[in-house]
Amino acid sequence: MNRSVLIVTILALCGSLVAATPALAQGDAGIRAGITTTGYGEASTPAESARMEFLIISQDAFYGGPPQAPEVEATPGAMARETVAPIADAIEASGAAESVEVVIPLTTDFYSQAPLARIDITVPNPDLDGLTSLVNDVTQAAAGERLLVGYVGAQFETSDCATLERNAREAALADARSRADIQADLLGVSLGEVVAVADLDTSGVAALQYGVPVASASNCDAVAAGSSVGQFSPGASLPRFDPTSDSGEVEVYRQLQVTFAIDASEATPVS
Repeated sequence: MNRSVLIVTILALCGSLVAATPALAQGDAGIRAGITTTGYGEASTPAESARMEFLIISQDAFYGGPPQAPEVEATPGAMARETVAPIADAIEASGAAESVEVVIPLTTDFYSQAPLARIDITVPNPDLDGLTSLVNDVTQAAAGERLLVGYVGAQFETSDCATLERNAREAALADARSRADIQADLLGVSLGEVVAVADLDTSGVAALQYGVPVASASNCDAVAAGSSVGQFSPGASLPRFDPTSDSGEVEVYRQLQVTFAIDASEATPVS
């Protein structure tokens, strides 16, 4: 290709790009123009069941004197299973649980703070008073065997997660719109349609940072154990049960960042 022709072609292309730039810039501005707010939504329903776990620890771990080597067992975990059997039997006899299972952790002995065993149970139609009473009964049964309950975990479950998810998101959108309405009024503009939505994290530090209460772990929304459960309570798989904050319900929280379009021509200076 002739060099002069090449130069002319390049200049023509550059001219086309320059001509298109204002339109692109205007389009970008149109996309960016808007009011962005954060909405918080919550939905809950009574739990159909609750999964609970009790980590059982020997009192000898604290009061038994110098550590001793554990006995070598023909069947690993047999001695621990036999030791916690009276507690599991007491739970079954109470009729509070529809299933009781003894789980032996990978590392267990009578002379460390590692749990001897974990007792997993399922409670149908749980209520907070009943669960609290159950924890007290298990603690007393353990004490009668010179054992301690080192940790209690709980997870609440329902079969209708889809409805909770939808309701929480609907509430978050409504909350975001109410906040945007206030901002639009302050700016003297009209609030338009939603042009962008993004999920924000509602677990762990992020939830506390944005002021959202962390939900009890459920099969709908596994805020669950988090890294701290396994780190500070070896053998635990569920969040700690806390009767002062747990509601006995399945709770779902959603946090959404929502952008609403505005009519920039109506904007008035903010004094």
